[in-house]
Amino acid sequence: MEYWRRLTEFIVKDVENANETKRASVIMRSFSLIMCVYFLVQGICLMVCGVWGGTGIRLLCLMGYVGAFGFTYLNRTQSALFYTLFFTMVWVVLYVVLFGWDCGVQHFLFALLILFFAASHESIRRKVSIAVILCAFRLFLYGYTRVCEPFFPLSQGMVSLMQVINTVSIYVLISVIIILFCQDSLVMEKKLVTYNERLREASLHDPLTKLYNRRAMVEYLNELTRKKAWCNIAIGDIDFFKKVNDTYGHEAGDAVLVHVAGLLSDCMENQGRVCRWGGEEFLLVFRDMNGEKALLELEKIRGLIERQRIVYKEKQISVTMTFGLEEYDNNKPIDLTINNADQKLYMGKSGGRNRVIF
Repeated sequence: MEYWRRLTEFIVKDVENANETKRASVIMRSFSLIMCVYFLVQGICLMVCGVWGGTGIRLLCLMGYVGAFGFTYLNRTQSALFYTLFFTMVWVVLYVVLFGWDCGVQHFLFALLILFFAASHESIRRKVSIAVILCAFRLFLYGYTRVCEPFFPLSQGMVSLMQVINTVSIYVLISVIIILFCQDSLVMEKKLVTYNERLREASLHDPLTKLYNRRAMVEYLNELTRKKAWCNIAIGDIDFFKKVNDTYGHEAGDAVLVHVAGLLSDCMENQGRVCRWGGEEFLLVFRDMNGEKALLELEKIRGLIERQRIVYKEKQISVTMTFGLEEYDNNKPIDLTINNADQKLYMGKSGGRNRVIF
């Protein structure tokens, strides 16, 4: 098991060249490794059966695929791919010329085509061109064998053995290439889904306070409107926030916003939703309660903020908030409710601040 783990880690080793991909390298390595095993098994089986012809070709092919395997660790995967394409076509020609069409090696051209489509970075037009070339090449080999006899015809037993070895090898090759290609595609798809989810979450949250932003709240309010839900809307503003920035600095102002946002989020956790509406303004939505109950909850929130002492660089900062509260009438536009809450907020500002106007 330890040997298998190390071999797997060696095969899936990442590439360092920015123009190469790990998927292409792993597919190429797997293809080359399987072909090495193929020629070893083929050579052993034929020698056991007393067939020594073509031993030199098999050794050259074995060395050729070892070279292709090594190329991928030199960040030359695409070069190794074209080398494998040419090299495979050469030995297929030699086998067909020497042993005939019935030896079945021409079927490796199918695996070669799938390898090129899975591992190549070329354009679709170039890939289709390679497919046409391989198809024409296979037809040429077939035509050649109809006219010319092989130099070393195989017996029926040898043909059957070769067909079995070739069939198993080609199926293994194609299966491994497809599995590696699809597995990588699934991983990339999952990463893309996760990235899109994170991107959407980021687009719906305020980067400073981590509360929902205005866009997210508008979507939420539209959903409530469609459902004709019962709710109350409040808009709150931090009193004299500009003075905080002028006195303590903008970083202190940010710290105040974050602290207040945390308090609002905790208070609204089981009652509705809160968002940063803009600047030092927050919009709160109280679900499934009447205006009097929402007013009581909002007074608790106002009092809690008033009692807070926000520590920033060993300095204590106190702030208050003014709120405007409006009960939503589902027979009227939601924008009207927000505007009414906003007007009440400014009434509270004009009336001395640190209060809730309902």
